[in-house]
Amino acid sequence: MMLVLGLTLLSPLIVGYLIARSLLPAYKPAWAGVLLTTSLGAGLGVGALSFVFFLTRLLVGPSTAAALTSELLLAGISGAACWVTRNREEVKIPGGTPSGWSWLLPAALLVAASMALALFLDTSAADPYGNWDAWAIWNLRAKLLAQQDSSWRNAFSTALNQLAGAGATHGDYPLLLSGYIARCWSLLGSVDDTTVPIAVAGLFSFATVGLMVGGLAVLRGWSAATLGGMVLLGTAAFLLDSSWQFADVPLGFYYLAVLILFFLVMGSQSTSGLHVLAGLALGCAAWTKDEGMLFALVAGGSFLASLLVSRKTGRNKTLVLLAAGALPALAIVLYFKIFLAPKGSSWGPLTLSVALHNLANPSRYARILRAIWDEVLQLGTGIAHPLIYLTILAICLGVPRDRLRQPVVVASCAALLITFAGYCFMYTVTPYSLDWQLGTSLGRLLIQLVPSGIFLCMAVFRTAEETAIQAAPSGRKSEKKRAAKSRTGR
Repeated sequence: MMLVLGLTLLSPLIVGYLIARSLLPAYKPAWAGVLLTTSLGAGLGVGALSFVFFLTRLLVGPSTAAALTSELLLAGISGAACWVTRNREEVKIPGGTPSGWSWLLPAALLVAASMALALFLDTSAADPYGNWDAWAIWNLRAKLLAQQDSSWRNAFSTALNQLAGAGATHGDYPLLLSGYIARCWSLLGSVDDTTVPIAVAGLFSFATVGLMVGGLAVLRGWSAATLGGMVLLGTAAFLLDSSWQFADVPLGFYYLAVLILFFLVMGSQSTSGLHVLAGLALGCAAWTKDEGMLFALVAGGSFLASLLVSRKTGRNKTLVLLAAGALPALAIVLYFKIFLAPKGSSWGPLTLSVALHNLANPSRYARILRAIWDEVLQLGTGIAHPLIYLTILAICLGVPRDRLRQPVVVASCAALLITFAGYCFMYTVTPYSLDWQLGTSLGRLLIQLVPSGIFLCMAVFRTAEETAIQAAPSGRKSEKKRAAKSRTGR
């Protein structure tokens, strides 16, 4: 068991932490920087090891020695970079530290995280193989990739298109999740250990929470961080999907990582490392699912547009650094899609005539909107719903208008909205049963966007500290008025 957990959890944490630490500034207080670096590094470490495993398979074949050598080389390079950049720029984060009764907020966050962990473990024990897509797509392909002979290439076989109903195994999907699980199984010498996909699912689920808290702590302070983490942990659909072993929670992690890094880039004067990390996160999103390829294109374009609008200096350097982080990963994705992925597995029956016919059918739009409404309602239960939480926080904290007009906020909103519009477009033109498509995938697509949506709201809202400072002058005026009335009365 310890070997399984070590290969599954410790390896990406160590490698990813070294990568993130060498490229991020040193944030003070240290707890926020450590939480951000560790959480971001967990996801980036999985992505990096997945890339290494895939490239080793392509160039050398199923060699355990080659895989271990490649990983040790990556860890060594990351460690050396971390040593070279040990004297990093220090950045003091806003908001101070909690005091008095305000310590109840972090305590409540820890209680919520403990309850989420207990729920995850209980659900995983009851259903260790995950839900349908876990064993029909991601873990099936991981089993094939982990084979120690030439049969590992069956993971790209066109025969996959005939399994589970004309392409439902999605043999053309990118390989970040399947590749990383296969990497762990390959090193263990067994593809039957269900602990591996469970541990990977847990890693991404709680790294997403940690990334939310760490990112908001660095950008807005501890109060916004704890509130954002509690809203995410209060989202029932996120907790439910966390144990299903799907790729949607990992994809949501990378979406969130991209937005947080974009915010950090726009608010920092020394941004070289942040740009590279943002590019790497974009590449990992594209390597996770097809939807991530759309997001990488849209988010990258939105970010570059925001740089032009903000007139931030060094735009050419920004583009080069962002490309340095993204292009190696995107090149691997394109190579896989062009040369290895079985053709026509996802949208085989789709033709131009079918797409135009569906686009001209107004009833499809009504069905899509109704399904979106139903799925949004199912994100929570009763008042325990993220939209209700965020509405209450918006009323209590307030939303500064100047913050809404910031280029990075506009670009982030545009990236999420255009990505979601792309999802809706695919539902409109799908050649398959629309009700089946909506019923089996729409809820999971929303989960991809929910963490980023919560982060964006908390990044725009005033913090509790800002609200208290704004309310202080009016409070002093009220005290002066009461004192004046008292003197008049005497």
